[in-house]
Parts: sequence; structure tokens; C-alpha cells
Amino acid sequence: MKKALILFVFCSLIWTCKQKPNPVIWTKEYEQGFYNYLDSTSKSMTPDSIKRAKYVAFLIKRYKEEIPNGINSVSKDSLHNLNNRLGREYAIKERNEGNITELISHYERWTPILEKDFKDNYVAIFQSMGPGFGEKLCDCMIGRLKKIYPDSILLPIPKDINRKLNLECAEVIKKRKSI
Repeated sequence: MKKALILFVFCSLIWTCKQKPNPVIWTKEYEQGFYNYLDSTSKSMTPDSIKRAKYVAFLIKRYKEEIPNGINSVSKDSLHNLNNRLGREYAIKERNEGNITELISHYERWTPILEKDFKDNYVAIFQSMGPGFGEKLCDCMIGRLKKIYPDSILLPIPKDINRKLNLECAEVIKKRKSI
């Protein structure tokens, strides 16, 4: 009983200490400006205005929770990482709810940032497969994708290519483990 009470008090403290969005920063104008920015930058990938509005509203809500003092209160790297994490979070939420959002295909040049984003996503998605599996799978995937798309990669990766390369790379990792 004593442990349960201590746990309850501890959880209550954490809950009450969580920062709320700073009303001086997150004004209606600030939020609307950020909404407009996110809406315009996601138009090319999600042309359906209803789906895009749902996505942007989700992002705004989560950004307010994650960075209560506004986007200028964190570094560009932190903001970039947060954006990737929230995009993943939204995709998982939508998939779990049975919603499939089709994204418009586009080419993106290979950059160290793009490769880091791939690695972050693979590590997050495949963390349950054991330590290092996501990194190994990602390294293999990037190597093979660069053979198919040497200058710029087609995003999202076509499902048939993604599935084929994932299976090939998983097999390569499995063979390396058994050696």
C-alpha cells in the first residue's frame, strides 16, 4: 500500500510539473502563423486539404506540448529531430486507426541529413528486433537505394522496392550473424 501511495504521489508530481504552453509565446497569431507555415510546407506531399489540416492540427498540438516556449527556444537540430519524431508518431497513430495517407511522390537529393533521418526512423521502427538491427538494416538499405537512385531518392520509396530491399537486407544481416 505504501509503495502504491509513493508511486501515485510521484506520478502526480510529474504530471503537475509538465510545462504548459507559454501563453505569452503561443498566442493565437503565433499559432496561426505556425499553422500556415506547416500547411504550406506539407501541401506538396499531402494535397488533400482535409487530411493535411488533420495532420497540421496534430503537429501544432504536439509542438505546444513538446516546446512550450515556442520553436525559437530550441536549436534547429532539436527542432528537426522533433519534427521527424512527430511525423513518425502521427504515421503510427494513423496506421493504428486504420487510416492510410497516400503521399505524393517526389525526388529528394541524398544528403547527410536525409541519411540521418533514415537511420533515426529505422532505429525507431526496428528497435524491438534487437540492438543494432535498425542501424545495420538502414546501412544496407541506403547502400542499395543509392545504387537504384544514385543522385536523388524517390520518396516515399515505392512499396515493392522497399519490401524487396528490406527482405534482402534482413537476409544479409541474418547471414552475417550466423558467420
